[in-house]
This record gives sequence, structure tokens and C-alpha cells, in this order.
Amino acid sequence: PLSQVILGGGRKYMFPKNASDVEYPHEDKHRGTRLDRRDLVQAWHDAKPPGKVAKYVWHRRDLLALNLSRVDFLLGMLVLLWGCWYPKGMLIPPMVPHLGDAVPGTAGGRIDHGHHEGKAKQALHEAVELDRAIGLAARLTSPQDTLSVVTADHSHVFTFGGYTPRGNPIFGLAPMQSDVDRKPFTSILYGNGPGYKIVAGERENVSAVDFAHANYQAQSAVPLRQETHGGEDVAVFARGPMAHLLHGVHEQNYIPHAMAYAACIGSNRAHCNAAGRPAASVLLPFLALLFLLC
Repeated sequence: PLSQVILGGGRKYMFPKNASDVEYPHEDKHRGTRLDRRDLVQAWHDAKPPGKVAKYVWHRRDLLALNLSRVDFLLGMLVLLWGCWYPKGMLIPPMVPHLGDAVPGTAGGRIDHGHHEGKAKQALHEAVELDRAIGLAARLTSPQDTLSVVTADHSHVFTFGGYTPRGNPIFGLAPMQSDVDRKPFTSILYGNGPGYKIVAGERENVSAVDFAHANYQAQSAVPLRQETHGGEDVAVFARGPMAHLLHGVHEQNYIPHAMAYAACIGSNRAHCNAAGRPAASVLLPFLALLFLLC
């Protein structure tokens, strides 16, 4: 294994089709899905360097019970698909670690799900958790030897408007009403998605619903079962060795090449062996993929 620590979800995609899940052995919907019949967990374990200890865990209690001083490589498939929502004030099942407790290499896929479902509150709370994870990673690493990259692959048709003043609840109503239908609207809206609702032939009056609920679907201009991605340019931010190569907007395919160059791997690794350059083993890449609007 090249990465020392990998924690995440998607366990059912790691095992052959119809293989029973360790946590839900009697539920068909949780069986493995791989058509190539490969067991990727076993393949990961077999690939460990000689003399090194590799551990696979599937439950939080096993993760917390590990003596990390005796583990060289760690793989944790802690949920079958994606993790649970992490909105403020709601409980997390005990098998799911908090995103902020994760290790370098973090993807906020549930942010994407929240937006597609029109659940702005869920999406933004997920973004806060990912922000915490990135902050933790920054505290645990040094920009002297760790390249940190934060980016996304697309935006969403997610808007904030209504001349909302400073201090107004972000999930609350805008201070003005529509000058067309004379009804209030929330500061947060979507260009399209499942939040489009017509009541008695008119736009739904949001003051009559619980728009502060975590699962409230913000109103949208066009009805769709799933909200779509947007078309804005997505920025990339970085700190650490060679961070100057990543700033502002780049073509997506450029980013992995810049990271490989900084990490002294791939076709451009020769520069690391030049006189006065740090050895390849010093530059350890850390990737934090922030799907803030994805």
C-alpha cells in the first residue's frame, strides 16, 4: 500500500458480487458488488511491504482499540456506502467516526448529496465538518514537508440573496418579500431541484412550513427530482512544498501532475535528486479533497 492510512465508506464496493457483509450478513442489499470477483481488502493486505503490519477494521470500536504504535498500514471501511449526516444537534451512530477525527485524505461527498436533495442545512453542516477535518490536518502536519490541497470538481445551483443583513440567520427568511406574489422567501434558494412546490396554484408560502428543519428542501425555481451541478469555475488552494504550482483556477487534469511533481513520484521525479534538493522521502503528499460545492 502506498497510503499509510485510508478511512472511509463504500465497503460493499470492495468485495465480490454477492459476498456477505460482515456487519449485515443476512441482508442481500448489503452484499458485495464487484463483477471482477476481486476482494480489494485482501489485495490491499497482500500488497503490504515485507515486515510491515497492515490492519483492516470495519467498526469504530476496532479502530479505537488499535495500538497504532504497532500498525504500519491501516484500512478502515467503516460504512457500507456513505457516512451518515452530521448536522448540528443530531447524533452519529457509534460505528461512524467524526469527519474531524479522520486522517489526511478527506472527501466531503455528503455535501454533494445534501445539495442534490435540496437540503441546504444538511449540506452546509457537512461542509463545516469537512472544514474541521482540514483544520485538524493543518494542525497535525507541517507545511515544510506536507503538501495540502483543497479543491472541488464542480459547483451547485445554490444561491444566497434577498439583501439579507449581517446577523440574520443564514437558514432564515430574507428581510423582504417577493414583489410579485407578496410572499416571503428564505435567503438560501436553488436554481432547480426538489424544493419546487406549488400550493393551490401558487408558490408555497414558506412561513407556513418548518424551514429551519434539517431536512427542509429549500425552494427552487425549476422542478427536478435531483438538483444539478452549476457551471462556475472551481478554485484550488494549497499550502506546503510546491504550493505555488496550485492557485486560483486550473484545468482539473493539471492538479495530479503538480501533486506528483511535489511528491517526487511519476515522470517528473528527477528534480528531487538534484543537488540541494530534498530527498523524495521528505516530500510526503497530503491530499484533502474539499467538495465544498460538489
